[in-house]
Amino acid sequence: MKKICLIGNPNCGKTTIFNKLTGTYQKVGNWAGVTVEKKQGTYLLDKEISVIDLPGLYSLTARSDDERAVLNYLSQEKPDCIINVIDGTNLERNLYLTCTLHKLGIPVILAINFIDDLRKNGIKVNVNNLEKAFKVPTITVSGLKNENLDKMMELAINNDKKICRPLGNIYEFIDNNLSDFISNKFTKSQKITEKLDNIILNKYLAIPIFVLVIFIVYFLSIKIGGLLSEKIKEFFELFSVNTKNSLIKLNAKPWLISLLIDAVLKGFSTVISFLPQVLILFLLLSIIEESGYASRIAFITDKILSNVGLSGKSFIPMMLCSGCTVTGLMATKTVESTAEKRMAVFLSPFIPCGAKTAVFGWLSGVLFNGSVLIATSTYFLGLACIIIFGKIISKTKILSHDDGLFVMEMPTYRIPVIKNVAFVLWEKVKDFTFKTGTIIFAVSVLLWFLSNFGFCGFITTNYNKSFLYLIGNGLKFIFYPLGFASVETSIAILSSFMAKEAVIETLGYLSSNVPSLFSSGYTAYAFMAFILLSPPCVASVATANKILNSKKHTIFMLLFQFVTAYLVSFIINVIGILVKVFFNLQFLIIFAIIITLAIKITAKTFKSCGNGCVNCKGKNICRKKSKHSTTI
Repeated sequence: MKKICLIGNPNCGKTTIFNKLTGTYQKVGNWAGVTVEKKQGTYLLDKEISVIDLPGLYSLTARSDDERAVLNYLSQEKPDCIINVIDGTNLERNLYLTCTLHKLGIPVILAINFIDDLRKNGIKVNVNNLEKAFKVPTITVSGLKNENLDKMMELAINNDKKICRPLGNIYEFIDNNLSDFISNKFTKSQKITEKLDNIILNKYLAIPIFVLVIFIVYFLSIKIGGLLSEKIKEFFELFSVNTKNSLIKLNAKPWLISLLIDAVLKGFSTVISFLPQVLILFLLLSIIEESGYASRIAFITDKILSNVGLSGKSFIPMMLCSGCTVTGLMATKTVESTAEKRMAVFLSPFIPCGAKTAVFGWLSGVLFNGSVLIATSTYFLGLACIIIFGKIISKTKILSHDDGLFVMEMPTYRIPVIKNVAFVLWEKVKDFTFKTGTIIFAVSVLLWFLSNFGFCGFITTNYNKSFLYLIGNGLKFIFYPLGFASVETSIAILSSFMAKEAVIETLGYLSSNVPSLFSSGYTAYAFMAFILLSPPCVASVATANKILNSKKHTIFMLLFQFVTAYLVSFIINVIGILVKVFFNLQFLIIFAIIITLAIKITAKTFKSCGNGCVNCKGKNICRKKSKHSTTI
């Protein structure tokens, strides 16, 4: 079987072309790093031809795992031909990779993509001059419009010409010959992009616009999605009552009625009821990705993340975690530094995924009268914890690293293609529903069994003797300092490790009055913070373990996430307690005295010992009996 590889810069349209050639539907996006592993399919017109879509790269100098994977594949598999897909709207940048392909010693053809955009802007590509310069077949194509793709494949199948090495410096070669290759460097969309970026990336407006975008995403997901969810919930409540009455009339066994109504039907209704929220969330995230704004978010957050040893490129996995943590963790393969990649794996789950967003939307409705601000704040709480706790763990041996250079493409803004958005939305919702439905069903049945059985067998009235009560009662003491120590919340947290969305099913199953489980809004928010920051679902942990490739690092990650969740929830609960007694003057006086004494004792302890320390000022402590004096 002949093997034809698609290679090119990130966001040059390789995956769109791959989809058209093979009839498959891999995800495409208007930002770099969408393809993080090779995709393989069979050419529709010839089943003996294998087409491989490789992750994008800018040069043959492998820096990240996905770039190394590309070079390893090309050197080991030796495909019959490489199709170098080139973004015709960014010819100058794309040609650098083209100029280095001679090193591979593999036949190459050039495919200048986005010819429809170029034609619309009156820009012409001189195919003859490109062929003369590189000595390989060259063709203009449009992956989106399916233009010349079969001709491109015909050239690739019959091609045996290897690319010619340009003479002299590559940059000088491109600069000197670019006008011979293309009539104009800038399209109308690029000019519009420049004007929009003057606003969107403005140093004063960038952060407010980013916050506004996130707020809109959560507002629409929770308000509109929440309204639809309530209607679905009302339908299933009525349906459950009618079904139960019908089963009673049929003289069905009490345990069977309980299993079908309280476990199976309730679990199914839980999945369907919060699907509208997830659907709207995924739709908006797909639009953000397709439009090109995702790359701008990475650029905006680069300065913030650089304070903790991360680059804006690490925010791409975090951005993807807004949909699914597994997908986000997979995207860490595009991060070059091993230590930075580990940090991205450790910290990315702090961004609420679709399942967590559904949980927070539900809890906001139940506990905070549907407040969008409460649900939205969880996103920025996760981001704050990434910055604060990322700074702490960046000092550890396995995660410390030198700051690298952040280079990322800023694609032109594009109106999202409805077909692409619809496909991505369908894939995300399908995967989410299948995964969620399976887990929720399993959790529902397990909860029913554990709550209806005990050491005495089947229990119908005495819930306190059930296995579930014993487990929750044994765990709840762990959460006393956090303010939400109850059997119900303990079981909900335990079930969240299977899938975060199981929290909804668990609390709904175990309690008819969820607000009564929390003494105040602060303890309720502390519970939400724990769900946000505690280790992600089992599938995400398995993915993280695969990327980290070390059980020791995976265990360290889980401990770090659990401690972070516990500490942040504890702080929120303590703040709630302090607010309650804020107007207690006696408490404030006592608290002030304790703080003053602590400062005095600390200052005395760290006072310079006078042993010749230079610039000590109490910061460096050396013992008088020590053989070495502390000097700077």
